[in-house]
Amino acid sequence: MSKLNGAAETLSITAIPNTTGRDFVAAHHYAVICPPITKITYGLFKGEKLVGVALWGFGTRPMHTIRRLFPSLGVNNYLELNRFCVLDEMPRNTESMFLKLCGLHIEQDFPCVHVLFSWADGLRGKPGYVYQSANWLYGGFIKSQFYCTADGEVVHPRLLITRYGTRANGFTRSIGLTKISGFQFRYCKFMCSHKIRKALLKESPFNWRSEYPKKCDLKWWIDAEEGSRESFECPTLKGSGRFRHSAGISKGDSLWA
Repeated sequence: MSKLNGAAETLSITAIPNTTGRDFVAAHHYAVICPPITKITYGLFKGEKLVGVALWGFGTRPMHTIRRLFPSLGVNNYLELNRFCVLDEMPRNTESMFLKLCGLHIEQDFPCVHVLFSWADGLRGKPGYVYQSANWLYGGFIKSQFYCTADGEVVHPRLLITRYGTRANGFTRSIGLTKISGFQFRYCKFMCSHKIRKALLKESPFNWRSEYPKKCDLKWWIDAEEGSRESFECPTLKGSGRFRHSAGISKGDSLWA
């Protein structure tokens, strides 16, 4: 267990059951659902109260992810931050301190890990300030997309494929969905020697640097019935809700029938 002295009460971090972390995310994080592969979960405590969780593991394609970032590494050499959630009541710098402490624990618990990796969710208006404050390196962006209902419920493209076998524009519009595109930002933290770090930076296809994106770099493309439009205002969104659980909808039905 690691401790850091807060203004009013000592904060501590320790490993907790993955189920506890997932329950905390379901109650307090906008994404609600956690990726399936979690290797370890660290909990942040204020006294006896759990005030934050960090779920470390992999995304849906672990080997593809690490080989795309650093071709010489394997799955055992990295961890991805799948979910990171701290209660809003905590001071602003709590997240970056928690992230740094997670790194110290991972060094002890997973000595083979050379790289920590995460995405900052620009689609949600987040350029990655927590990673910037913790001195992670920025590795560029991708343009990503999701769909949302009329009242802002987020629907992942993978859910549409799984449930309906398509996400064609005509079909998604027919069930009341709007496609929103935006940026996702790459970040990494090296957990290895300077010699290994130098070799990894050389082999990576991405330019890892300390020049960071800011709020002004965020942008969205909204594709609705009236056509596509560009926006610099973050859409009003909420977590998964009735769409995720409305399995009775078929291709010919309206979402709101």
